[in-house]
Order: sequence, then C-alpha cells, then structure tokens
Amino acid sequence: MTKAAQYLGVTNHVVRRLIKDKVLPARQVVPGAPYQIKRSDLTSEQTKAALGRKGSPCRTSDQNQLQMFSNT
Repeated sequence: MTKAAQYLGVTNHVVRRLIKDKVLPARQVVPGAPYQIKRSDLTSEQTKAALGRKGSPCRTSDQNQLQMFSNT
C-alpha cells in the first residue's frame, strides 16, 4: 500500500479509500495481510478519474452561502 501511495503521489489513507470504494482492485491473501495491488490497476482510467476528483469541492458556487464574518 505504501508503494502504491508513493507511485500515485497520495497518502495511504487515499489508497485505502480507493480500495474500500472498489475503485482500486486489491486483494489480501489472508485478512490483515498487506494488500496486493497490480501496477496496471494503479494506472487504470478508473483510478485516474477518482484521483482527478480528489480535493474537488462538492459545491461549485457559494452565492447562496451565508458569510461567517461580516466584511465591516
């Protein structure tokens, strides 16, 4: 998992999330063992698309959002 994270330029947490969300195929020989991830799965379009969405805001416009602090 650490090598996969380094290869993708993300954290282990992101790799775990991709695995949990079934975006990144991975398998464990036995429960608790390290995940085995194919390099080809790291470069798949599905993985690239998921990483492209990482950090994107949920909202595209904040025009209806109330300000927390006044401008005065």
